[in-house]
Amino acid sequence: MAVLLNRVGKDSSAAVAVRVCRVDLWKRRWRSVAEDGTAVAVALESPAKNGETLWGEAGCFRVVQTPEEVVAIEMPAGVEMVAKIGWYLGNRHIPVEVRSGEMVVENFPSLTDSLERIGIAHEVRQDVLNCRPHSEDHRH
Repeated sequence: MAVLLNRVGKDSSAAVAVRVCRVDLWKRRWRSVAEDGTAVAVALESPAKNGETLWGEAGCFRVVQTPEEVVAIEMPAGVEMVAKIGWYLGNRHIPVEVRSGEMVVENFPSLTDSLERIGIAHEVRQDVLNCRPHSEDHRH
């Protein structure tokens, strides 16, 4: 098993991809299997990021976040709908990734039903979601 303890940076042409889900990327320690079949154990001082290159005694590995099912909400033109969406997502403590022209959130049971019921247009698709967990920075 390759133990990865250091960061190389974004550029390393010899790096082998190691796929990992978003939830595991929140952790400092996790395990996966690289595309070349190498078992990988990661132990870092802070969590790795999508696209980052890590290295250890077995070589370099590029972190590739796996896509997941997400809900994309097109950024509305009207202030009232923006406020409604912000209130709804904030009230449910749903982490949001704001992109150019859309908001992307993790799909979970009942979310799309609720969005349809209150009139918020959305699209369900597979995509890489780059938002942190709700509880990380949340304070009341």
